[in-house]
Amino acid sequence: MHSDFIALVIASISLLVAGLSLGWQIAQWLLSAGRPKAKLLHGVQGRGGLATGPVEKSGEPRNFESLREQGFNGPEIIGVQVTNHGRAPVTVDRIALCTRGGKMNVVPQNELLGPALPHRLEAGTNESWYMEADFGYRLVAASRDTLHEQIRGVYMSAALGNGKSIATPTTLRM
Repeated sequence: MHSDFIALVIASISLLVAGLSLGWQIAQWLLSAGRPKAKLLHGVQGRGGLATGPVEKSGEPRNFESLREQGFNGPEIIGVQVTNHGRAPVTVDRIALCTRGGKMNVVPQNELLGPALPHRLEAGTNESWYMEADFGYRLVAASRDTLHEQIRGVYMSAALGNGKSIATPTTLRM
């Protein structure tokens, strides 16, 4: 009976170690891929650069009066920051401005500020692309007037090289 108990304890410990090893292998496999996340940015252009910040969950546009007093008197811009949280590189093929609650989107060709597309994001890096907010205002107006859609605002998406796409979770009201 004593040897049966020892065999049961050893078998139980072996089963526990095997389960932990399997869990570790699954976690390593999941973490070895690229894991891109997108963040919606809103700001203004001027003084040789951009002044931007993330869009709040409320989706309210920022007030740029103080920035305009400081010389940021260029056009209002909307942007997306794509961050690769994974261990493998990710390729961003296309950036689009989309309507939340509608079907239309804008894929800018030459008006996009940022690195040329397609762009490879290495592990642990991020990059941002921007366009004038006027695209968003015109897209929302066209969707509401022509298609009679109930648009709540705009968000941005990034098409990836693996055929998937990611979207910003927040929406900028327009």
